[in-house]
Amino acid sequence: MVEAVLRKQERPLSLNRVKELLPRKVMHPILRDAIEHYKRLGCVAEGSKGVMWVLNEDLGFWKTIARWERR
Repeated sequence: MVEAVLRKQERPLSLNRVKELLPRKVMHPILRDAIEHYKRLGCVAEGSKGVMWVLNEDLGFWKTIARWERR
């Protein structure tokens, strides 16, 4: 549920706004745990303006990165 809400947004959202957009009520600690999980996976970025989905699924992007020189 959280992933779907974040993927649809173009701008960062506050946690309160994410809770409003979810189809069911979610307690704040549970939402915070979900956000932390996605941050560990590198799918979400969190800043002063809120959280935002940042995972790029474009295959061309990942093919280009695969060709980059490793250090």
